[in-house]
Amino acid sequence: MQHGKPMTTQPAESTSEALRRKAELEVALQAAPGEAGLRTAYFDHLQTLAAGHAGLGHAALPELGHPLYFRGATPDVVNMAQIFRDQALELPITATPRRILVLGAYAGFAAVWLARRHPLADIACVEPMPANLRLLALNTGPWPRIRVLGAAAWHSAARLAVDLRLAGDWASSLHDGAEDEERLVPARPVADLLDALGWSQVDFVLCDAVGAEAAVFADPQAPWLRHLDVALVHTYPGLVPGVEQIVAPCFPAAFYDRGRHGDYQLFQRRAPLRVHPPAPPRLKLIPDEPGFVPLLLHDLAPVPWAFFVFDGRSCQLHPNMPGQPPARAVFQHALAGQTRFTATLHHAGASAAPVVFTMVLERPDGTGIVRAECVVAAREQVAWSVPLPAPTGPHLVMLQTAMAAGAGNNNNGWARWLEPAFR
Repeated sequence: MQHGKPMTTQPAESTSEALRRKAELEVALQAAPGEAGLRTAYFDHLQTLAAGHAGLGHAALPELGHPLYFRGATPDVVNMAQIFRDQALELPITATPRRILVLGAYAGFAAVWLARRHPLADIACVEPMPANLRLLALNTGPWPRIRVLGAAAWHSAARLAVDLRLAGDWASSLHDGAEDEERLVPARPVADLLDALGWSQVDFVLCDAVGAEAAVFADPQAPWLRHLDVALVHTYPGLVPGVEQIVAPCFPAAFYDRGRHGDYQLFQRRAPLRVHPPAPPRLKLIPDEPGFVPLLLHDLAPVPWAFFVFDGRSCQLHPNMPGQPPARAVFQHALAGQTRFTATLHHAGASAAPVVFTMVLERPDGTGIVRAECVVAAREQVAWSVPLPAPTGPHLVMLQTAMAAGAGNNNNGWARWLEPAFR
């Protein structure tokens, strides 16, 4: 990705007019998310808005379930546009990475795009600049699979100083030749970063470290390179003469295909070590990543504990008194051939009668697909798995709880569905 596109302020509309136009474009994009002209107009407007204002703003893209934040009077929107408008990271790769390391993660736009592109991968963002780290944490916070480390990637443990700011915080070059009092940025070798993450290997590295790539790839024999399937490396020969010759030996031509992808060098292992056959993705019934899932509640008691979500992906569904209709929570999901419904059923009450947990899967027209139930005694947890006939398309999923036969009341009937999911 090219850095440093100039930002120019044009005599333009007032702030209120600019924000109104931004909202109009966002509504239009939601209605027509695949319209390329609308997307171009939206990013053009964001760039004009950012050029004429300081402070924190946000973009609302239809494919994301949460806003992406950017700073005015910075190149943030330029970088966001390269990724989400121009598809700068759309790679024709054959590997299926499960661990992705982003070196020089900036504001997190690349990490969010990669999280959507590789939904089963864990992603680690390494970013040295404190101002970027704050925005990086804000943009990646809704994605549980993205982690953030505040450091620079280097060939050894060190403390670095800022050398050049080529495009504000987007392209800050670091060096280790400064006086001690100027060295404020901690730096760590990739092996140490992987240890901090608890990773034994990394499958895909995206490196945009503004000259530090020469340090990151200084040792072609580094053990962490042995399992690498894909590397996308932005080199800066203007900062480090001969840097491409430094990086290339890390990817022997006998094992890796080499090419260009925009401003990057692309290295791909010819026979990837990490390739998974296509399989239905794990689908959380209660999502803890961005996006909304429709939810309807039926026959709940008018009390605060009747239904609530906790830990982001589990819920309590308190049964009603015996003789009353079951308490129900109904979710709508598009299934993709999953073959099991799984959950841990937890009856958290003490001195209570057993609870009947029921899962019902239906088509939108009400045609039943699966109905299964399990009785759980007080203080018990049951790992539950229900076979499915690989359904596809929109379906309704009903979670239901009721007191078991013979119960006199629903006291302490704390019925909890822990991490319900389709697999």
